[in-house]
Amino acid sequence: MKKEFIKLSGILCIITLVAAMLLAGVNHITKPKIAQAEEKAIAEAMKKILPQAESFEKMDDNVFKGMKNGNPVGFCVNVTTSGYGGAIEMMVAIDSNAQVCGIEILSHSETAGLGAKATEPEFKNQFSQKNPTLEVVKTKTESPNQITAITGATITSRAVASGVDEAFNMLVETMDKEEKKSAENN
Repeated sequence: MKKEFIKLSGILCIITLVAAMLLAGVNHITKPKIAQAEEKAIAEAMKKILPQAESFEKMDDNVFKGMKNGNPVGFCVNVTTSGYGGAIEMMVAIDSNAQVCGIEILSHSETAGLGAKATEPEFKNQFSQKNPTLEVVKTKTESPNQITAITGATITSRAVASGVDEAFNMLVETMDKEEKKSAENN
């Protein structure tokens, strides 16, 4: 019985080792393709929400400066926030007047028919021309910095609004770093 246990344990170990090696191989092959697809999705999202930009310069890991004719026209910030179903990755465009130009949800795990409505234009368009410190309300409003929550998905709505606020903070931090670098170089 002891020999049989050792034999079965050895077989199980070999099977596990082979499976792990196969998974590592598949990961090695697909990792660059996945990264390329993610970069393409980010580039498409930036062009969609900041269409006046001809090109984008990376300022920081998650902050990009939109350029047209050599001049900045706005910024795009890639931010991840926590929603009801998990992480919500989004891109936020901010113009030079510190107002939101648009948002694009890149990925999410929100409930279909509820939180997933955050990807719909009716919800996303509410963020245009808003400033930081957004407030999510349950009833339709015309107040300058209020966003109407998705019915049945207040957590998701608050998460997206929080992501927009976080994008503003990330942009300010990046701009401060750029300013300090510039001052040190002069």
